[in-house]
Amino acid sequence: MKKIVFLSFIILIFAFGCVNIPTLPKLIPSDPEGVTKPSPASYTDFDFYLTIDKNPFLVPISVPDYVRLKINIPDVQNLEANELKVFEDDKAQGFLLFKETETRNQVDIMIVLDTTGSMYNAIEGVKNSVQNLIETLQASGLDAKVGIIPFDDAVPSKDITLTPNWLDLSDAGSAKDFVSNITAYGGADFPENPYAGIMYAFNNASWRASSQKIIILITDASAHYKSETYPGDAEGETLYDKDKVIDTIQGFVTVHGAFIPGYYYSSTDSEDFSAPEDPREIVVETGGIINYTDSSGNVDLTNIGLIEYISSSWIVAFESDSPNATHTIEVFIEHDGAKGYKKLENINY
Repeated sequence: MKKIVFLSFIILIFAFGCVNIPTLPKLIPSDPEGVTKPSPASYTDFDFYLTIDKNPFLVPISVPDYVRLKINIPDVQNLEANELKVFEDDKAQGFLLFKETETRNQVDIMIVLDTTGSMYNAIEGVKNSVQNLIETLQASGLDAKVGIIPFDDAVPSKDITLTPNWLDLSDAGSAKDFVSNITAYGGADFPENPYAGIMYAFNNASWRASSQKIIILITDASAHYKSETYPGDAEGETLYDKDKVIDTIQGFVTVHGAFIPGYYYSSTDSEDFSAPEDPREIVVETGGIINYTDSSGNVDLTNIGLIEYISSSWIVAFESDSPNATHTIEVFIEHDGAKGYKKLENINY
């Protein structure tokens, strides 16, 4: 039988004042008995986003086998625990369900932006989209910071001149000023280095401990990667294979993608993003949203994982008692008469 987990919540005192932490239910229910796993074939009415969650809460949890999932259902503002069934390695789980904003009241967004010559026709649309996003964040009242990392074959970009050459998480005004000075130039061969851009953001941004952490990747190019035979113009640069990126950031950062259609990307592409040069798999594996701009780079970035995503995000918490090294997690949701299903495989806690 599972242990009963007690969560104690406190008021954190900061140098500039106090933050009241909403209280959550105080224990994880025991695993339900006699629950039969439904057939996924009957849970196809809607899609949702699911990933493992490893980010810290404002108050740490000391139980070593405490597991969290992050669920996002677009356009759904209210979700009840009795609308979910959660299975770990085919065993039904008792769990807590709560809005992510109840435990993380800050939002940190790093924009990883392709600034190469092939982006020339799209860069103004992209810049306008980023500016609109920043203005929306300002108007939302969220405690949000934005940073920007330009990239080409190198990270930060070596072919355009900016001072500084990237912007750490900053206030809205600084982010808007930085974006206004970005141009599109260089890049030489078609693939660029988005994997290094994502890792640079993950490793170097001044992420706040209790924030929701978001990366937005904007590009029209496929990726150079470490194990490719001929890295072209990325020779000598820091390179990563995609599986390394996923293993490192999964559970800590959600990556959303805005892809400019053209030679490599199309909104009619299949959902097989497993090719080593395709960064869309990173978006899928971190629970993010894939969107496509128009040919001029225009896209409503507020709809690809930010204001709406934040307000439609829940945390599922359960206590694992499985001895497996990796796990399969399945979530079944029935909401307003519609059913959805998602599965995570080969998950490490």
